[in-house]
Amino acid sequence: MFDYFTYLLYKLFYIIMTHIPKSIMKHLVKVFANIGYAVDTKHKKIAYNNLDFAYGNSISYSEKRTIVKESYENLIQNIYDFILNQNLSLEDMDKKVSIKNGSFLTNLIKTNKKIIIVTAHYGSWELAIPYVSLKFRPISVISKAIKNRYLNKVFVKVRHKHNLVMFEKHGAAKKIVKALKDNRMVAMAIDQNIGKKDATIVKFFGKEVTQTDAPIRLASKLGAKVVPMLFTRDGFDKHQAIFFEPLDVKDNCTKDDIVNYSQQISHIFENQIRKNPRDWFWQHRRFKEFHKDIYK
Repeated sequence: MFDYFTYLLYKLFYIIMTHIPKSIMKHLVKVFANIGYAVDTKHKKIAYNNLDFAYGNSISYSEKRTIVKESYENLIQNIYDFILNQNLSLEDMDKKVSIKNGSFLTNLIKTNKKIIIVTAHYGSWELAIPYVSLKFRPISVISKAIKNRYLNKVFVKVRHKHNLVMFEKHGAAKKIVKALKDNRMVAMAIDQNIGKKDATIVKFFGKEVTQTDAPIRLASKLGAKVVPMLFTRDGFDKHQAIFFEPLDVKDNCTKDDIVNYSQQISHIFENQIRKNPRDWFWQHRRFKEFHKDIYK
């Protein structure tokens, strides 16, 4: 019953967000973000803990507060993106997305290379993969099913519209290999904490964190190119797709090679987050694996 009630709330938000003019919605996003900041004490505390740990005293409390508030605003904007973009054509999306360094991706597509895109919960992440899948080449994504079966049905339906194939982490390796062989790109968000068993250790804001080594291992085994990609916000409902230089992962990587390639990705993400910290999802326990104490 609760799941269905949540689904009805989602439908209500869908109706509101798709019928209210953008000029008004822009202000409502700020209102919803301020409400989230006020009531979500658990994740707000995590965000402050992360900022204290990452930046120390190099930025003031006032700056940290601004970042956390704007991070909530970015989260609400991602919900808005998901709802608004469900029925948009590629032509409609093109009108609000500019592309930086697109040749890093298109040159690989022209030469028929296998491609693994690595990305993060940064900026317009709800638009990023659907747009690239429609614009360049269909994408397969590892994704957790939403526990609410009604919402999960909506989520899957929308993703299929955008040329996306979703599959669960369990048994994903074979499906990823098949997707790459079938000339689909594979995309992974790799900026969240995972257990050491499935990870390599990299530095992020100068601290040790875990990061999945799956894209590097797969690229080494299958001869794929790894392309880091982030979508940043360029105003309300305006976005910039940023592609970074592909990693030319060598065959038969050693453990040290995997760490080095993984660190390159972490460094790219950190640099971009430092430029626009409000765009990252600070409400996740990113440093948990080695620094649990900061979340007490």
